[in-house]
Amino acid sequence: MAVVHFVRVTPGEPPGSVEDKVGRLFDAAGLGEPIEAGDLVAVKVHIGEKGNKTHVPARYVRPVVERVRERGGKPFLTDTNTLYRGMRSDAVDHMTLAEEHGFSLREAGAPFVVADGLLGHDEMEVEIGGEFYERVAVAGVLADVQAIIAISHLTGHPLTGFGGTLKNLGMGFSSRKGKLAQHSKMPPRVDREKCRGCGTCARWCPVGAIEMKGKVAHIDEGECISCGECLAVCRFGAVAFNWDQGSEVLQRRMVEHAFGAVKGRKAGYVLFLTSVTKGCDCFNDPGEPLFPDVGILASRDPVALDQAGLDLVEQETGKPLSEWAYPQIDPNIQLEHAEKMGMGSREYELREVK
Repeated sequence: MAVVHFVRVTPGEPPGSVEDKVGRLFDAAGLGEPIEAGDLVAVKVHIGEKGNKTHVPARYVRPVVERVRERGGKPFLTDTNTLYRGMRSDAVDHMTLAEEHGFSLREAGAPFVVADGLLGHDEMEVEIGGEFYERVAVAGVLADVQAIIAISHLTGHPLTGFGGTLKNLGMGFSSRKGKLAQHSKMPPRVDREKCRGCGTCARWCPVGAIEMKGKVAHIDEGECISCGECLAVCRFGAVAFNWDQGSEVLQRRMVEHAFGAVKGRKAGYVLFLTSVTKGCDCFNDPGEPLFPDVGILASRDPVALDQAGLDLVEQETGKPLSEWAYPQIDPNIQLEHAEKMGMGSREYELREVK
């Protein structure tokens, strides 16, 4: 049975308290044990889109970096470029924003490296023998990495129901080609009655697949890559997916890319149940936290970690995260598929770290 370690975090903790807890949690979960001297260690983070205030801050990452270095590893912070237009869609802007948000050698203790190159085309293919893919395209930097420490943030997500460790690996470590493969053949639709004609979705569309016809947005399904940005930015609920089919397929595809990212590599995982919002960290404004901070989890098993995160939210708040965020999406699909792929177990033992 998998073991998940847990430490509680409460509002108003003094400076340095959370950082100390992250370090003790890392040690208790044995995340550094597989790391050997000279290992290149990718510390997977999400720096938050410009304006986002609820992502995991860089100062909480530093204790992980320091412990990796104590083991003789060579840690670097990393993430991939986004499909949508924003401050993380190319490596120049991405690295600039990382510096602004503190993900730097000075503040986080390690440099930030974009994992899939200047425009997301630096990639490698990994054979996985999955249900959807024989091979998946992941970030090229992984070709030279011996170990991964993924630091993830539990949030809601408009396409997958929730984002946690599996999403951080599956979408977050895919190259542009991998991201397109996950999102393909899931075109959204516009409700003409709800559309206000503001044009926000057209401005955010990464491929120019949306145009305004009169005062109603029109999506060209032939050009659409189904990235979900229009759904994320629409303030009026005018954009929707076929949730019964679209989300289920996307979650499974995402998991297969997550499997490709970690296959053959030593890995450890940390999951923050703090500042949990309905929107994910890719949103400039993901909304206010849905409930008070719960704590931080760590494990060598990514499936058990995400399952424990969802379980703790329900135990602490009285209702599942799906009811707080996107009740139309079944978040169990990604966990079930990850377990089927052999990434880990949904059965776990929870050990609280004092």
